[in-house]
Amino acid sequence: MKKGLLKSIKVIYNNLNIFHATRRDERREGMNNDIYAEWLVKRKKSPLTVPFYIGIVLLFLIGFYVSVISPFGFIALLAAAAAAYFGSARLHVEYEYVFVTNELAIDRILSQRTRKRMKKLDIQKIEKMASMKSHEFDYIKGNNQVKVVDFSSGKADANTYGIAYSDENGKFVYVIEPNDNLLKCMKSAAPRKVMIEQNITAKN
Repeated sequence: MKKGLLKSIKVIYNNLNIFHATRRDERREGMNNDIYAEWLVKRKKSPLTVPFYIGIVLLFLIGFYVSVISPFGFIALLAAAAAAYFGSARLHVEYEYVFVTNELAIDRILSQRTRKRMKKLDIQKIEKMASMKSHEFDYIKGNNQVKVVDFSSGKADANTYGIAYSDENGKFVYVIEPNDNLLKCMKSAAPRKVMIEQNITAKN
C-alpha cells in the first residue's frame, strides 16, 4: 500500500515536471517567433542650449550677489537650481523605438532620467511607410489637413522615414529615424506597406 502510494506520487511528480517543461518550451518558442527590434536616436542639440546655460550662470551670480545683501537672494538661487534641473532635461532628448511583432512603440527620454510613451502604432493599421526623401510624402507640403510629428534626431542628413497613419484625431505622418534591423523587421511584418530605400546610412 505504502509502496503503491509512493509510486503514484512519483508518477504525478514526473508528469508535473513534463507539463511545466512543455509550457516553458512553448513560451520560449513564442518569444522566438516574435519579431523584435529596438533603436535609439539622440535629438540634435537645440540652438537655445548655449543661451540657456548662460542665463543659468547669470541667474546664479545674481542670486549669490543678492543673497549677500538680502535674504531674497536665496529664492533666486533656488529658482536657478530648479531651472537648471528641469530646463536642462528638455535640451537633452532621445527617442527610442521598440518594435515587437506588429507594434511600434515610440518613447521620449529626457536627459536619460525620465521616459514618456509618445505613440504606439499597429503596423497593420498604417497606410504606408517610406523614406521622407522619396516622393511618397510630397502631398504633405502645404497640407494643413496632415499633421507631421517628428520623432527623429532632426539632423538635415538623417535617414528619416515617414509613417502615414489616420485615426479619430485626424491624419498624421510620424517621422522616425530607423536603423537597418528595425526597417527589416517592419518590412517583414508589413511587406506591402513598408518601402525601404536601398542606401541605409544608420548603423545597426
